[in-house]
Amino acid sequence: MPCFSEKFNQSERNAQVERSLIHAVNKYHVPGVSIAIIHQHSVIWSRAYGVLQAGQAAPTRTDSLFQACSISKAVTAVAILHLVQAGSIDLDTDVNNYLRTWKIPANDTWQPTVTLRQLLSHTAGINVPWFYGYHRDQEIPSLVQILAGEKPANTPGIRVNILPGTRFRYSGGGYCVLQQLLCDVRQQPFPELMRDLVLDPLGMTKSTYEQPLPEKYWNNASSGHRASGKPLAGQWHTMPEMAAAGLWTTATDLARFSIDLQLAFAGQTDRLLSPEMVRLFLSPEVQRNPTGFIGLGVWLEGSGRNARFGHPGDNEGFACRWTALCEGGMGAVIMTNSDTGGELIAEVLHIIEQVYGWPEIENLPSPTPSIDASMMNYIGTYQFRSGIICTIVHMNDTLYLQMLGQPPILLKAVSGTVWILQPIEGEVIFLMNGEGIVRGLLLRQDGSELEAHKVS
Repeated sequence: MPCFSEKFNQSERNAQVERSLIHAVNKYHVPGVSIAIIHQHSVIWSRAYGVLQAGQAAPTRTDSLFQACSISKAVTAVAILHLVQAGSIDLDTDVNNYLRTWKIPANDTWQPTVTLRQLLSHTAGINVPWFYGYHRDQEIPSLVQILAGEKPANTPGIRVNILPGTRFRYSGGGYCVLQQLLCDVRQQPFPELMRDLVLDPLGMTKSTYEQPLPEKYWNNASSGHRASGKPLAGQWHTMPEMAAAGLWTTATDLARFSIDLQLAFAGQTDRLLSPEMVRLFLSPEVQRNPTGFIGLGVWLEGSGRNARFGHPGDNEGFACRWTALCEGGMGAVIMTNSDTGGELIAEVLHIIEQVYGWPEIENLPSPTPSIDASMMNYIGTYQFRSGIICTIVHMNDTLYLQMLGQPPILLKAVSGTVWILQPIEGEVIFLMNGEGIVRGLLLRQDGSELEAHKVS
């Protein structure tokens, strides 16, 4: 695909994006959209189109509020890393050491160890991937009720149900744990501490984590819409899961957030995070799909000069995306008030990439498996493709599976090679070679399989 960046001056680039955006708004029947484009570490173009609510006259403006959906997680992650940088908390300490109001519960007699690093990178084995929110007229649960799964919460209680540290599994529930941890450590309400730690220092004056959204914002807040074009009942859902999905913001405020991270990555600022901490933030923790990784709260794609970071977002009636290049100071934020916004975002972002000459993504290489010698029985050390180590140990006349940093978890035999985990979900299947010698194992959890090779 040709790069159009050399063919257009700045105004022509913007006009090309604007034409594409207006076409996509009509094509996908999106009532309202707000966009900000970052070029050379500055917001060089921002626009808003359409209306706040279908059938109403109030226009969408560049300062109109949209739900940031899961982009809220990345902003929360920066608050966490700010406290890590200050020495208030540690990435690799059991989070139950910091939690006071609620703690990650044990599974029967097994108490999992979960760290901030795992929660940020969705590798803590926490359930509940995302949240529906609540009609504005419903009773809204407290955070503790959400964590415990108590009424009126509409999601199960937050708990560990696969082994922490073994793989990526998207978990909004994990960010509820982070929300409670921040409140416990700072002894502040979450919206207040986020304003102190992130929003005010970065000049994000149009943004708030307050839930329910205060009345003073209603006249300039977007209503969510279904794919049919019909507004959500009550205009938008209340999201008490603030860290995971509760930020109300603008495209230009999120662009400011992005620019600060990009400047810090380039070593040009340490207003919020040091360059070293931003590089840690943007370092791959685990592979999330065949072409992308996740860092400590952000999606990562590509490598070198074409490396990108950001986050998508989807709440009921809203869709948005933030993406930025690590080098060169380029990026974009697109926010919509429709379930069909994702299609618009993909189409318009593709045009932005072409018009502004973003380098094409060259994806990071996948980790390669490690294979070493086998032994004659199940006891020993096994290595997963990601490099994570587990050990099968013999205690009290039975086998246990031991993950780094976790208490041993009991294995119960179903057959000679099949053992189930107790008390969490999953099973271990030992793999044999043609001579009947153990060569590895399969760990099955939550409908997926991870293979490990025996290394000692």
